[in-house]
Amino acid sequence: MRKRDLEDKKIFKLNKQNGVKRQRSVQLFKIITINYDRRLQAKKQEEINRQLAEDEKKRQALAAIKAQKEAAAAEKKKKEEEAIKAAEEKKVAKENEKIEAEKKALNKLASDEALKEEERYRQYLKLINDNIAKDPQLKQASLDSRKNITLALNTLTNDRTKIIDIASRLDRMFKTAQNNQRLYYFLLNYTAKGIVKHAEVDVLSNEAAAFPFAHVSVLVSTEHSDFMEKFMMARFVKKCPYVLPRYYARLSNQNINDLRKKMGYKQNEEEDAYFKRMCAILALYCAIMQTVPLIPNRINPYSMDHAWIWLARLLNLPPQKITPFLLYTFLKVAGAQVVQVYKGQATKILYVIFKAYVHQPPPEIKALLTSSPAAMSRLKTFLEDASRKGFIEPEGSVPK
Repeated sequence: MRKRDLEDKKIFKLNKQNGVKRQRSVQLFKIITINYDRRLQAKKQEEINRQLAEDEKKRQALAAIKAQKEAAAAEKKKKEEEAIKAAEEKKVAKENEKIEAEKKALNKLASDEALKEEERYRQYLKLINDNIAKDPQLKQASLDSRKNITLALNTLTNDRTKIIDIASRLDRMFKTAQNNQRLYYFLLNYTAKGIVKHAEVDVLSNEAAAFPFAHVSVLVSTEHSDFMEKFMMARFVKKCPYVLPRYYARLSNQNINDLRKKMGYKQNEEEDAYFKRMCAILALYCAIMQTVPLIPNRINPYSMDHAWIWLARLLNLPPQKITPFLLYTFLKVAGAQVVQVYKGQATKILYVIFKAYVHQPPPEIKALLTSSPAAMSRLKTFLEDASRKGFIEPEGSVPK
C-alpha cells in the first residue's frame, strides 16, 4: 500500500510537473503567437504606411503635374485673352482711324457752315413732315387752297403782269390763313414743294423757266419771311444738296441706296439724268438769289450775298464729277449779277476760276477732263467767251 502510494505520489508529481510544463508551453506559445502577430501586424502596418507614402508621393506628383498643366493652361488662356484683347484694341483703333479718316474726308466735302445749315434745314423738314404735311385735317381744310395754288403754278409764265398777279393771289391766300398757324405753314410748305417740283420738270427742259418761279418766290418771301428761309430752303436741301453746296462720299458699311437717297437720287435714276435735274434745281436757286423784286420798295431777303457764299464754298471744296455742271449753271444764271454786285472782287475770283479750269488746271481738275469731258468742254468754252465778252444776262431773267 505504501509502495503504491509512493508510486501514485510520484505519478501525481510527474503529472503536476507535466501540467506546469504544458501550461508554460501554452503560455510560451501564446507569447510567441502574440509576438508573431505583433510582428506581422507591424509588417502589415509598415506595408500599409509604405503604400500610403507611395500613394501620397504619387498624389503629390499628379497634383504637381496637374498644377503645372493648370498653370500652363492658365498662362495659355491669359496669352490668348491678351491676344484677343490686343486684336480687339487693334481693330477698334483701326476703326477709329477709319472713322477719323472718313470725318476728314467728309470735312473736305462740305464746309462746317454748310453742314450746320443742312442740319437746320433738315430739322425744319422733319418738323414740317411730322406735324403739318401729313395732317389729314389740314389736307381737308386746305383742299380749295391747294387747288388754287396748283392752278396758279401751272399757269405761271414769264410775264410781268402774270407774275405779280399770281404772287399777289398767293400772298392774300397766305395772309387769310395766318390766324391758323398750322394751316398757314401747311400752305407755305405746299407752295414751296410745288415750286421746286416745277424746277425738276420745267427748268429741266428750259432753263429760262426758272425765272418766273424765282420772281414769285421772291415776291412771296418779301411778305412772308418764313417762306424762303424755312420752307423753300428745306425743300431745296432735300432735293438738291448742291444748293449748300455739299458733296457726299460713301462711308464704310453704308448701303448704296442710302447714299443715293441722301444725294437726292430718284429710284433707278441714271447719273446723267440726276446731274441734269440737280442743275435744274440749282438754276432756280441761283435765279432766286439774283432776282430783284418786281414790286418797287421791296427787298429780296435771299440776295446775292448767298450767291457769293455759295461760290466761295464750292471753290474751297475738292472738285467732283458734278462740279463742272454746277459751276456752269451758277455762272450762266448768276454770273452777270455777281460781276455787277461785287465788281473787282468778282473779277479776281472769276480769274481764279478761269485759271483753274482753262489756263492752268491743277491735277484734280485735269482729272475732270476724263470723268466729265463734255461738261468740262462746255464750261471751258463759256469761260473763254466770258473772258472776251463779259457775262451776259441769262435768257428770261427780265420778264416781258
